[in-house]
Formats: sequence, structure tokens, C-alpha cells
Amino acid sequence: MNLEEVINSRKVKLVGYSTEKNWLVHIPNNDWLCILVVNDKPRRYIDEVISKIIVKDVGYVCTMGSQAELVHDLVDEEITFRECDIDKLYLPKHSIITTWHSDFEDGIWFALFAADSEEFKINEVVILDMTDGHETQRIKTCLEKIKTEESDKE
Repeated sequence: MNLEEVINSRKVKLVGYSTEKNWLVHIPNNDWLCILVVNDKPRRYIDEVISKIIVKDVGYVCTMGSQAELVHDLVDEEITFRECDIDKLYLPKHSIITTWHSDFEDGIWFALFAADSEEFKINEVVILDMTDGHETQRIKTCLEKIKTEESDKE
């Protein structure tokens, strides 16, 4: 289900989360933003993904889907825990910014055009679909609409 293209000078990848495939090989190691799309996933899977994207130096996390607000809070909790823990678990050198979006098109547009950091340049946007493919078409439709609107402006 992987898709790759460039929008607003950012490489955009759609990656399907699966416990049966190594989705992590499609995740960059720096200068990236993660759109995390989650509907009805058990917490243990969400926690695993959050830990792994932090270790991959994610810079920005935008959450979407029916669990967007919860996942956003879980990311913030994990960051805070890592900042305060005695064992000093890994955190990137930069701050990780988090947002949650109830509207798919607005959230994807935000990730592609408005999200920014003074600490690093966002070169890549990874849409990590944790919905077992249920939101894939919706994501692709949003990306197509955004691409069409942007090319109409040029």
C-alpha cells in the first residue's frame, strides 16, 4: 500500500502499519513529520509505534482518525515521560511538536504546508495508516485534491 510523491517540496509517503510486515523500514531517520492515522487500535500497538517513531527522530506528529485526540495525548505523555525518567530514555535533540486533526483534508494540508520547525527542516511526510487500510482511499483522495488545488494555483 506504499505510495510516494512530492508535494510542496516534501516527499510524501503512505505507509501501512502491520504487525506482520516491517513497516519501520519505510520510515526516515531524521527531518520528518508523521501523520498518524488511527481508528480503534489497541493501546499496545499505538505505544509501540510512538516509541519507534521517537527513536527514528520524528520532528512533528499530526494525529488523525477516530482516536486522534487520544493518540496525540499518548505521544505527549511518552515525550514527557522520557524527559522526566531517571533512565533517560532516548529523545531527539529537537523538540517534537504534536497536533491532532478531526478533519482529514485539513490535517493533511497542515502537515504539507503549515507545519514547520525552527530546529529542523521537514523534508519528508510519512502518513502511517494504522487502520488496516480502511482509510487508505480517503487519504489518497485528500492527497489528490490537495495536489490538484496546488497545481491549479501555479
